[in-house]
Amino acid sequence: MRDIDLSPLLRHDKVALSFSGGKDSLAVLHLLRSYLDQIHVYHLDTGDLLPEMRESVRIASVLAPNFTRIETNVIDWINNNGLPSDLVPHSSHIVGRLMGEHHTPLVGRYDCCYANLMWPLFERVRADGCSLLIRGTKRVDMVRLPAESGAVVDGVELWYPLLDWTNDQVFAYLKHADVPLPRVYDHVINSPECARCSAWWGEGRAEYLKKYHPDLFADYDARLQLVINEIAPSLVLLRREAGVS
Repeated sequence: MRDIDLSPLLRHDKVALSFSGGKDSLAVLHLLRSYLDQIHVYHLDTGDLLPEMRESVRIASVLAPNFTRIETNVIDWINNNGLPSDLVPHSSHIVGRLMGEHHTPLVGRYDCCYANLMWPLFERVRADGCSLLIRGTKRVDMVRLPAESGAVVDGVELWYPLLDWTNDQVFAYLKHADVPLPRVYDHVINSPECARCSAWWGEGRAEYLKKYHPDLFADYDARLQLVINEIAPSLVLLRREAGVS
């Protein structure tokens, strides 16, 4: 086990921990297990969790004496705003929609994540009077952190105990601590926040869903086909303009 600087935890009266059920938040939960009576654990359920992740969250809710579940409805949000996509063509821009260019509305991946995951949890933590928010954020997972560990955002300090850990170190710690991982980690490094998200194409969920959750896969695949149909015309024009056959 790596040494953890606990000074952020000790200088705040009301502390929150963001818990997704994934490997990083599991590692943080168990690293701070001796302090859980002082920590309010928050889990945000978008309504589209993998069944395995629901079980991980259930176990955490038993372990943590102060556990809060926040619920959003990502399906309704998508119906009202559009499918998330890693590529968004002009047809899905507000002007393109007004001009009737789109067939299926698309939105950027972060628009959906912010509306259904990031902001609702942060807003609740702040509303509950927590002045420290603990996350399983790691440098290895992104090119640049949106906010550094120790930064204060709207009166809430952010703390990332795993900041300089690698994925291998997280897996090794959980194995050493005898913490069971959801089955999905036999196939991926990072578990999807939403089972059927039509963005985050690099997460490789299709093969896993097809093997273990065929009903979810069928819906996921149908969403991907809608995204493909929406972005394909723009890709054809781009390749033609670039002289690519």
